Amino acid sequence: MGRIDDALLSLEGIEDGTERALQLAGLISTLFKIRGVVLIVTGQLAYDSYANTASSEPELELAPLVGKWTCRTLQEIMVGQLHAEGSLYRWKTGGIPIRFQHDPGLTLRDLCRDYTTDHGMVKLFPVEELAAQRILAAVHPVPNPTARQEAQQLLINGLTDAFKMDWTALRNLCHQPDYRVGEELAQMRSAAKQEADALGLGVDSIGQSQTMPMPPVTEEAPSA
Repeated sequence: MGRIDDALLSLEGIEDGTERALQLAGLISTLFKIRGVVLIVTGQLAYDSYANTASSEPELELAPLVGKWTCRTLQEIMVGQLHAEGSLYRWKTGGIPIRFQHDPGLTLRDLCRDYTTDHGMVKLFPVEELAAQRILAAVHPVPNPTARQEAQQLLINGLTDAFKMDWTALRNLCHQPDYRVGEELAQMRSAAKQEADALGLGVDSIGQSQTMPMPPVTEEAPSA
């Protein structure tokens, strides 16, 4: 049995679906990297990784960060090496559905995080973009309690150093025209701080990374 088959066999012993999906992402990422394609994990699995939550039905969503794949490459890796069921951009192996996307829709490419698995490095979609997306979804066009709760969890974890949140990048993104939720970010961060304080999680004990930058000041043009 080859190393890839051994790796697939090891996945069967992982009961936690989210962890199994991440380990599978590491294996797939390694195989694509050999072909010159660097993948990024997007979607719910990226959120669960930052929020430290588990999905009852985990799905692995992948997109190219560097390089491009071809249909032939997908077939050779997914069928020839991983014995996956499916075709083109939808597959399943190790009990995990896999979906390939053409465009990850990234704004903050430099803020992708590396996650080490037993089978290789995984790149995660930037948490700042995940947070901004959920803050927007929480309030526009109508309130969405689920999106608000998810955004709140990311802000709490960022405040308590579960990961290093780039608050400047998050603030700038939320103030962009496509989002326009800068005030909502400030309000939700304040609420997240209060919740973390109440839980005794030590908010703002980590230093400068926890400082929320002030919004940009726009100078008004002098009147004629």
